[in-house]
Amino acid sequence: MSDQTEHLGICMLRLQKQGLIVPADTIAEVIDYEPLQRVEDSPDWLLGLLGWRGVQVPVIAFEMLTLARASFSLVSVSSAVLVILRGVSDQNALPYYALVSQVYPEFSEASREMLFAIDEAVEFTELCRVRFRDEVLSIPDLDTVEKAAIEAVVNQKSLPRSDE
Repeated sequence: MSDQTEHLGICMLRLQKQGLIVPADTIAEVIDYEPLQRVEDSPDWLLGLLGWRGVQVPVIAFEMLTLARASFSLVSVSSAVLVILRGVSDQNALPYYALVSQVYPEFSEASREMLFAIDEAVEFTELCRVRFRDEVLSIPDLDTVEKAAIEAVVNQKSLPRSDE
């Protein structure tokens, strides 16, 4: 009998001051950073809308959503990318949204045993923090991030809904 450890496909995003781990299967595409369409009367963490494959995709600065006093800036526009994620909680309201990564994310595999939970307080947008390869990374609560995007964009009628 073989002892096979289940490996999960993960993607590590580099933000301004922290890193995130998201499941690789939630990522639709990674593209170079592009100018965004501004959304009036939106929260600061909603950087704007990206026209992508015929869909308006809200772009979120995770750290600004997470921390009240965070700010957003790109280290370099030439290295920044938009990581487009598939919506999971309400595909009709928000099929996709994007997070900004300062550099191209790293795709990898990890077993649960390789992710060591860190006993640190987490923010409302985080499930937990883990140590992976000598780094402390956050595992975001994608449902919470997605619900915030729906509240900020779809409910304000800034995005066309699929049923319209």
